[in-house]
Amino acid sequence: MPLDAIAIRAEVQELGKIEGFKIDKIQQPERDVIVLSIRGAGTGHRLLISANSQSPRVTLTEDRPENPAVPPMFCMLLRKNLVGGRISAIRQIAFERIIDIEIETHTELGDPTSRHLICELMGRNSNIIFLNEEMKIIDSIRHVDLSQSVRGVMPGLRYMPPPDGGRLDPTKALSPDFMRLLTDAEPGQSADKAIASAVGGISPLLARECVFAASGDGNLKIGEMSPNIMQKTAVALEKLFDLVKEGSFAPCILLKRDEDGRESVTDFAPFPVHQYGDKLVMRPMDSINAAAEEFYVLRDREARMKSRASSLLKVVSNSLNRATKKLGLLQSDLASSKDREKYRIFGDLLSANLHLVQRGAREITVMNFYDENQADIKIPLDETKSPAQNVKNYYNKYKKAKNTELYAGEQIEITRDEIAYLESVQLSLENAATPAEISDIRAELEDGGYIKGEKTNKKKRTSAPAEPMEFTFKGYTILVGRNNVQNDYLTLKLGRSRDLWLHTKNIAGSHTLIKYLDGDFPPDVIEAAAGLAAHFSKAKNSPKAEVDYCPVSHVKKPRGAKAGMVIYEGYNTALVKPLSPEKLHTKE
Repeated sequence: MPLDAIAIRAEVQELGKIEGFKIDKIQQPERDVIVLSIRGAGTGHRLLISANSQSPRVTLTEDRPENPAVPPMFCMLLRKNLVGGRISAIRQIAFERIIDIEIETHTELGDPTSRHLICELMGRNSNIIFLNEEMKIIDSIRHVDLSQSVRGVMPGLRYMPPPDGGRLDPTKALSPDFMRLLTDAEPGQSADKAIASAVGGISPLLARECVFAASGDGNLKIGEMSPNIMQKTAVALEKLFDLVKEGSFAPCILLKRDEDGRESVTDFAPFPVHQYGDKLVMRPMDSINAAAEEFYVLRDREARMKSRASSLLKVVSNSLNRATKKLGLLQSDLASSKDREKYRIFGDLLSANLHLVQRGAREITVMNFYDENQADIKIPLDETKSPAQNVKNYYNKYKKAKNTELYAGEQIEITRDEIAYLESVQLSLENAATPAEISDIRAELEDGGYIKGEKTNKKKRTSAPAEPMEFTFKGYTILVGRNNVQNDYLTLKLGRSRDLWLHTKNIAGSHTLIKYLDGDFPPDVIEAAAGLAAHFSKAKNSPKAEVDYCPVSHVKKPRGAKAGMVIYEGYNTALVKPLSPEKLHTKE
């Protein structure tokens, strides 16, 4: 949800606990982010103020963002004026997405004064504005002149809050104005957007929740709402804002669980959200600050991870395209080398009939003593070369074709192995779920020479790779690697000789292991593990996939092979449906 005024009210209520805290340090890790290190009541915190259009917020954070070597001018200005000051008040301006952090400090002459950090948390219009005690602007993260807006945000101007847009004040009684606004709205407009446009401070998410409480369907359009549902919606809104006025918040986060069982935070709210049913998991949180912090930090981390994965995917994709093109050229060279015997025969026949060759002739017909019928054969000649030179030319062609066949044959195998390896890396990147996995893959690509430039210091890369995924089925532990580093770790370190090893046949995929218990592995356990191996492979979306399996003792890693690349023998093959982890328990 966008950080609406209700969530801001909840945050301001919680941030009251840091009033009186002293500002020890100020940092500006990004152009639109300020971090205040504060101390008081025997403890320390970091207060993050973000005017980023995608994640505007004011929250206490445990995250430690990296800072630029040279602090920006705005950061230097705040340090000069605010370090050593105390936070005297944190308040919400009107019922808007604006927080005023008032700081008691001193002038350069030592006289007591106050300063204000105004945090406007309004999407792409977010800003951090620094004011003096007379509420005049000293500076801001973003300058806005009067040609860009109805109000200016420039040094020297008096601070004016943004206009409210004529929406209803939700801290007062909503009916009958609310009913009139809903009745006058376009019938095809969604109810949540109509409410958010009509009532100040509420996000479409909470507006939808009120519609859901009134009708059981949060996705109604205005034309689908009867007068009775409209009235019930108004009552639900008033109940919501009664809780806001009382400060009775019950924050939560909303999580989505993918088919692999992984959870990701998709939203947060200051009150419980029921409109999604079992499509999302609602988890209560101790505070709105904790909910917002988990949502934004995880979202930012995921965005950074996707960005890193995207850059690595580009490297792998380019390398894969080059390898595929190289394979095509090698196969073409190999095909052309198949004619090499013809060149040797031409050379032998010309050498035997050298006395018959006329200088300047374009061809000669001689008897082919290699043919069982000794039929005549025409041999093309280069008229610019002597007879002896033509003989030498054909022998050179033969030798070159023979060398090409040997080289191309070797290189084709090497290139096919490289393509298989790069496809496995590509799959690992697509399945990567954590920054640690991305780091493992990046280190792997650096070691393989696919990424040039400054390499990660190998001495720093001493920790074990992230553990493979672990599942349990009918008492058996099934391990699945998510990248080549994990695959090697699983097969070569964790695997024991009697464990069962599985991998999709001739398709990039994860190494999978069934830990040995006693006796033979049950067929349904092998089938379940094979289904997981197929799911974590390029055959994930296929109706069926072939999966090879054998004891770990039959799996070897060739000398010099790339990460995750192994050979195996004495295997069986199962034809199975790909099985997602969330469906594994249904097979029990």
